[in-house]
Amino acid sequence: MKWELLVPLLVILIIGIPHGASDILIARRMYSQGWFKLLSFIIGYFFLAIIVLITWHFYPIFSLSSFLLISALHFGLLDTLANQTTDYKALRAFIYGATPIIIPITFHTSEVNEIFNLLIFDESDFAYQLDLLFPFWLIGVIVLFAKNGRKTVRELLEIILLACLLALIPPLWGFAFYFCFVHSVRHFLNLSKTLSQIGKFDIFAIIVTIAATLMLILAATLLLTGERIEDDLLRVTFIGLAALTVPHMLLVDFYPRIKDINFLIRLRRYFLTR
Repeated sequence: MKWELLVPLLVILIIGIPHGASDILIARRMYSQGWFKLLSFIIGYFFLAIIVLITWHFYPIFSLSSFLLISALHFGLLDTLANQTTDYKALRAFIYGATPIIIPITFHTSEVNEIFNLLIFDESDFAYQLDLLFPFWLIGVIVLFAKNGRKTVRELLEIILLACLLALIPPLWGFAFYFCFVHSVRHFLNLSKTLSQIGKFDIFAIIVTIAATLMLILAATLLLTGERIEDDLLRVTFIGLAALTVPHMLLVDFYPRIKDINFLIRLRRYFLTR
């Protein structure tokens, strides 16, 4: 058993999963007037996840590519939510969101490629192809911070420090650090501003959701017939994250705006305002 794979996976599951489980709190506020609507939301949420799983089974490379793309978009939107005053907002979101993906691929290409091969159940050089994205990321960093100057010094320092850390430590540990201690923390901070006071039933709902998710992941891992349990756990963890990312992203990235009649105007300004 490879503990260097198993330990970061457990960190992702134990610390990272709760940030997705908190979606139930948003759903309860959206449909606080009726249990039927809340139940319909939960069914729709998992229906989208099942569609992703089915698609991954038949088109694994396409699904992995889509997962990386929407993850970068989701990371970027959340990481740049606090500061809306800088120019080139779409480029800024791309840089933030792509950093935890492009940097490990660039500096740990062989290891990442092995992980990708496990996820697509085949041998490929997919990570080596994505390695070509690093120059675009670097040019984007230079352009963004050259144009914004002192307004983005703190953000530049954050990206450099994160990129250095991701370049130095193994890719799975790097993702675990970013996902649990950067992305999840920001999600909870943003969530605390969006939601009202959290009650006892909210805590109970989160605990039940986390427990159910972990049980499903454990069951799926045991049902696989791979040679090593850590490889099976890696597959189930990341493919499961991909399945849940689609409904999670739709909910988290758009919930704070759906009650605003000017939502479409603000969304357009986010990408077009300079």
